[in-house]
Amino acid sequence: MAQFDQIVLFYNQLINMADEVHELINKELYDLIMDKLSYHDKLFIQIKMAKKCVKLSDEQQQEIDRLDEILKQKEKENIELMQANMTIVKSELNKLNMKTKLKKAYGQIKHNNEQGSIIDIEDSYRPTNTQN
Repeated sequence: MAQFDQIVLFYNQLINMADEVHELINKELYDLIMDKLSYHDKLFIQIKMAKKCVKLSDEQQQEIDRLDEILKQKEKENIELMQANMTIVKSELNKLNMKTKLKKAYGQIKHNNEQGSIIDIEDSYRPTNTQN
């Protein structure tokens, strides 16, 4: 297999992987995404090494540039999707934190009312006058 064909193969693997990652993001399977990304990094290194070892014709370079643009666009879409998901998760966490704070605050009020406070003193309490 020629070096150029091998580079094209690596790019096609990365493009397919970007599509798979997109599906995994939609399914919220983030652990599987992390596994894919470790392999993704290895493919990038192989591409860099292969590019250094081969002299590409103008036509071959144009094909590589086209594949590179496709890959960049797909990865940009994945990043935007992840950022949108992060915004949603952050919003949900903020709601959850607010609910927790409210429960904690109202729980302390209830707990304090059970213990009593100076405000809850009944009027029936009257000091006795021991001096007559």
